[in-house]
Parts: sequence; structure tokens; C-alpha cells
Amino acid sequence: MKIEFYFNAPKPRTIRRFFLLVLFFGNVFGIVFLWLINSKYYIQNPDGGNIFVALGRLTGLLGEFFLLMQLVLIGRIRSIEHLFGFDKLNRLHRWIGYSILILLLGHPLLLVIGNAWLNGVPFISQFADFLANKENVLLAFFGLLIFMLIVFLSIPIVRHKLRYEAWYFIHLLTYVGIGLALSHQLGTGDLREGAALYYWYILNFSVFGFILLYRFVRPIYLTLRFQFRVEKVVQENADTWSLYVAGRRLDKFHFQSGQYANITILKQGMWYTHPFSFSAAQNEHFIRFSIKSLGDYTSKISSLTPGTRIIIDGPLGFFIDDMAERDKFLFIAGGIGITPIRAMIESLALKKKNVSLLYACKTEPDIIFRKELEDLKKNNPGISLNYILSNSTPGFESGFIDKAKIVKLVPDFFDREVYLCGPPPMMKALNATMQQLGIKSKYIHFEKFSF
Repeated sequence: MKIEFYFNAPKPRTIRRFFLLVLFFGNVFGIVFLWLINSKYYIQNPDGGNIFVALGRLTGLLGEFFLLMQLVLIGRIRSIEHLFGFDKLNRLHRWIGYSILILLLGHPLLLVIGNAWLNGVPFISQFADFLANKENVLLAFFGLLIFMLIVFLSIPIVRHKLRYEAWYFIHLLTYVGIGLALSHQLGTGDLREGAALYYWYILNFSVFGFILLYRFVRPIYLTLRFQFRVEKVVQENADTWSLYVAGRRLDKFHFQSGQYANITILKQGMWYTHPFSFSAAQNEHFIRFSIKSLGDYTSKISSLTPGTRIIIDGPLGFFIDDMAERDKFLFIAGGIGITPIRAMIESLALKKKNVSLLYACKTEPDIIFRKELEDLKKNNPGISLNYILSNSTPGFESGFIDKAKIVKLVPDFFDREVYLCGPPPMMKALNATMQQLGIKSKYIHFEKFSF
């Protein structure tokens, strides 16, 4: 008798995620182990230290490690972003930032308390002595002030009042803060000699090496290889412009519809990076980004002249149809959120997939890519298009996309893979609506791209 065993092999992405988690927690446990070895004196000998001094040293080590993890999260390392997605990494980045502030504030506070107790002096005197006499402590203190500023500006109520450009440049100070903290730790920390020091060097320089490779070397390599430049700028509606990018051997620049890239336009006043979704499927003729004028940077897109050089760092994200487990699709877009969805519909039209689009706008003139979408529908009868306008307009569905609209316009919604893209409040509400309608979360995909 033949006995067969069947099992579901773990997916490659699951294996890679597990490996990264093991690597992360392995380093955490390794740091704690090395700290225990080097701080036993402070824990066991009340005359030479105390638990406050020991814990102060631990919070410093963990604070530095979490800072390195922040660099990894913002370093545009494609293999990591493709595993977890922009939104999950963005949320993790935010919460790790708050944890870092707690650790870095706890580090000097605990050391001041512990040493003031040992020396029998007031806290403020001990703090002043550290700043004046301890090696590199003053530099580390300036680094702490930098991190406090960054975390403060990352609080949602504060962040939403900042222009993207200000937020971007302030966050570049992270590198300065880490440099100041590292110089302090290598001189006074628990990992300043022997195998522990080599481990600390390897950890820090490995992270900085990856950041250098992915954030600087790779974009420069892509730019030299493909020679990206502005081909033309086309107005889509009153406040949205499509940026067509030409280059060399664009058929070799691979991306999937739904993904995005960080672009840097080499023009005065625009030398900083912005993320934008590809709004057309990959082809050998051009790359296209469609951009709504929302601030100083985006308002300059319309004035770009042909030939202007561009750095494209991507593709990034996995808001892609490869994530789908079903063969039918429901796309729900709001405003400029149509850009990645328009590219996905183009790709799926070539595959003759069944696609339904619900597209929410304020008025008829706000509908972007209307002619392109209608042309795609002509070539693929499996595509259905529904425009929902918040301002009542004859011939269009009016109001907002809700349960009733979804049931009415896409009666087979329950059999479809759902992709959402639009303003964050809209996506949050629609995600809840879809789950109330009985759609499992694994069939719902979205990326907010909010900083």
C-alpha cells in the first residue's frame, strides 16, 4: 500500500520574512547577552555600580540598535519593502521612532540617577559633570536633541502641518544623530573591546553599507544605465499633469503595474526625492508618472522642459496583481489614487481579466484618464467602469462609495480581489466597509503612501 503525504510548503516570501525576524531578534538577544557579560560588575557590586547604571547602559545599546533598524526601514531596500509593503514599514518606522526616544531618554536619565547615587551628588551636578568631562557625551547629547526633534515632528498632528520637503530634509538629520551616538558608544559603551567591539563594528557598517548601496549607489547606477530624462509633460485636468520619461533601453527597466518609484528631478529647487506611482504599464517607449499639484514641488511639474535629467529609484511596493489569489478584480479609486490602478487595469486588460472599477471624484472634469479607461474597455469587454461624483451630475452615480453603491454596481463583489487607492480616510473607511460585507482581509489590498 502506497501512503502519500501532502503538505503546503511555505511560500518563499514567508521564509524570507521569518529569516528577517530571526535576524532581528537574534541581534536583540545578542546585544542583551553581551550587555549581561559586561555589566555584571554594575549589577553585582553595589560599591562600583547599581541597577540604574546597568540599565542605563542597556537602554543606550538598544537605542543605537533601533536607530540602525530605522535606517533599514527608510533605506529603500527593495527586498525588505517587497516583503512587507510600504504601509507596514511606515507604521513600524513610526512606532520604532517612539521607542527610540524612550530608550535614548532613559539612557542618560538612568546613568545620571545611578552615578549621582554612587557619588552622593545632586542629579543636576552629575548631569553637568557628564557633559563637561565624559568623553563624547556632549556630542551624544546633541544627537539626542536631534532625535527628539525628529520624533516630535513625526507626531501625526504635527507632521500633517509640515510640507513634505521640510519633513524630508529634517529626517536626513538622522544620519548625523547616529554618527554622534556611535562615536560616544565606541568610546564608553559595553561593546568597546574584544569580540563585542568587532560585532558592533560589523553591525553598524553592514547597515550603513546596505544604505549606501540601496539609497545612493543603485539609483546612480540606474540613472547612468537608462539615462532618464523628461520627454514631455501633458496636462490631464486642471491640477494634474503626466510626466513622460524617456531613456535608453527602457524595455530593460522592469516594474509591475501598481508599483511606485522615488524620483529626483535634477532641476534647481527640485533636488529632493518624492514617491510617485507609475500611471502606465511597462513599455519600451516611455515611463509615466501622473502628479497632482498639491504643493511647492508638485506645482513645478508643469514647468519642466524636455531633456531635464531625472533619477528614478525603483520599482518599490507590492500593490500589484501578483498578490491576488482570485481571477476577478474590483478596483476602488479616489481622486489621484487612480494612477497605480490605471496602470494595473492596462496590464490586466492585456490578460483579458475581468475588472470592475469604482472611481470617486468631485466633478466630471476631475475624472483623470477617462478616455484611456474607455479605450481599454473597448478592447476588453470584461472591464466595467463606474464614476461616482460627490457633486450631483446627470448621467453619473452621485454621492460616495458605500455598501449600497458596491452591492448595486458590482453585485459579484464577493468573488473579487479588492484593490483600494485614494485619500487615507477614504481607504480606511472602505477597508472597514469591505470587511463588513464579508470580504476577508487577505483579499483586500491597499497602500496609502502617506509620510
